[in-house]
Amino acid sequence: MQAMKFPEPGRAEIVDVPIPVPKDNEVLVKVKAAGICASDVAAFTGKHDVRRPPVITGHELAGEIVARGPAVTQRAAGERVAIEPHLGCGACPYCRQGHYHECPSKRFMGVGDWIGAFAEYVVAAEPMCHVMPNDMSWEEGAALEPLCVGLHAVRRAGLQAGERVAILGAGTIGLMTLLSLRCMAPGWIAVTDLSPSKLALAARCGADVTIDARSADPIEAIRAATDGMGADVVFLAVAADAALRQSVEVCRRMGRLVVIASFFHGGLLPVHSLAVRERVLIGTSMYTADDYRLAIRLWQRGQLEHLPQLLTERIPLARGPEIVAALARGEKPDNVKTIIEFA
Repeated sequence: MQAMKFPEPGRAEIVDVPIPVPKDNEVLVKVKAAGICASDVAAFTGKHDVRRPPVITGHELAGEIVARGPAVTQRAAGERVAIEPHLGCGACPYCRQGHYHECPSKRFMGVGDWIGAFAEYVVAAEPMCHVMPNDMSWEEGAALEPLCVGLHAVRRAGLQAGERVAILGAGTIGLMTLLSLRCMAPGWIAVTDLSPSKLALAARCGADVTIDARSADPIEAIRAATDGMGADVVFLAVAADAALRQSVEVCRRMGRLVVIASFFHGGLLPVHSLAVRERVLIGTSMYTADDYRLAIRLWQRGQLEHLPQLLTERIPLARGPEIVAALARGEKPDNVKTIIEFA
């Protein structure tokens, strides 16, 4: 089969590798669509903490089950599935409590020798497979993974109906968080970013206010729009120190700050400002099967109608190396989500 491999930092190539063989509790999935994540670009550049070359990475995917191991009982060949790309050990306290996304021994698809979504076939454990509605496109199925990052963050925030919300960063995760929030009856949503096109997309997807951080101070703008109080809940969706500082000051006294962005460098918080204003800091990481099930229900109810608008580029696997390199060079600042389509 063909796959895109990062043999060393800064290089990507299409290679031929054997089709993986599913173990007892695994299925073999023919990949139909795969998304390119910022973490994949970080892997390409050699800056990711666990996705390190040489690797065939990728973890946003949907496909068709074509074979299964002898211990698989719930999934069948021919089923259309979105893959939840991580697996807990099943034995630790976190796994036993259903919090396997925090398992210290968790395994990730596309890390090490587990071939990821940038390949024609992958193996996945049975619990990782979520059956897609028949009328959901392959691209939307692959997009469930980043959507569930935003959905899990919203659930972690404990959002109450009518609360005022700010999202700092209108990249993929910021916009997926926006889609998730629109399903939860917030009172008002502001989105900040440096890209006019992404802000325009945020407005089309339901943001009440968009703020161009190049020409306006997000702190002043959000405070002015909230009678000086600030937002009840703030989602930090970009790993930039300036946005981190803004996120604390945008959050009202006794409000909640949810950090979604992955800070591989920097990320120093003004702790005094958090403490004396009794702001609550909430971490969020990935998702669980509950998020996938909820996302699919929301899609079936027509509440995620804007999801296809976030899929801004579609390419064949052969163009993968070219596009990943372009993303790493920052040549696509207005791109939200690139989807690799497999024949």
